[in-house]
Amino acid sequence: MNRLWLLAAFINLVASVMHLIMGYYDPLLLLQNSGMKSESIDTLNAVWYMATLVMFGSSFLLLYFGVKPKSRASFEIVRLLGVLYVLFALIFIFFSLPQWFVLLPIGLLALYGTKASIK
Repeated sequence: MNRLWLLAAFINLVASVMHLIMGYYDPLLLLQNSGMKSESIDTLNAVWYMATLVMFGSSFLLLYFGVKPKSRASFEIVRLLGVLYVLFALIFIFFSLPQWFVLLPIGLLALYGTKASIK
């Protein structure tokens, strides 16, 4: 069992639920009522749904591999998720948005858990 991956999975799952509920009603509904072109609104909705799927999917993978790290491939998948979440956090830092505060710990826990498990 990898407790760091389980902690990352828990934080990610909470963030995913928050994203699903608050991330839709706060910015997306406001944008839909702003008079933007329909193609732009559809693109924003598609990106939002893709981000939601990535968040829930990565929560599942972190939980699955955290309970029972199976093979070398599981370490590589979690390492990839860790790198992606660190990069996601950097994007939010660049745009001065607070989401980095949740994304960065997920990425760092995934990466550190991989490093700690290999030793």
